Amino acid sequence: MGSTVTYVFQRNASAREQLFVSQQQLRADRMAVYSDFAGALTEFRRGQQDRWHRRDEDPDGSTYPAARTEAHRLRGVALHALFRVQLIAGARPLIEIAQEAYALTSDLHKAADKTELSAYGARAREVLERFVELASVDVQ
Repeated sequence: MGSTVTYVFQRNASAREQLFVSQQQLRADRMAVYSDFAGALTEFRRGQQDRWHRRDEDPDGSTYPAARTEAHRLRGVALHALFRVQLIAGARPLIEIAQEAYALTSDLHKAADKTELSAYGARAREVLERFVELASVDVQ
């Protein structure tokens, strides 16, 4: 009888330990994915703004095509990071705000003037900050 009770307690303790370890791993994975997304989107926003400025300065110059190419590369990096968020996020609102932040950043280069570019950039940054706030709750 004593060995059966000991076995049951050990099995329960082992199950709790396995659950704790998997929860900690998921938390660490989410932190990495969310952080990577925020970093990728920040770089993408910078690339989009650079693209806009190079086009505004000289659309036929040699710097604009390079800036456009770099912005496209950064878009791919950000999209990959968004996919990772979609795969690991624990809440649908978190995915939706990540998608909104990506979409706003994608449209930055379409601004008509510097004022609009600044407004678009600020809006994209605000939405990304909301993403980070929601993500911090998801990793608690």
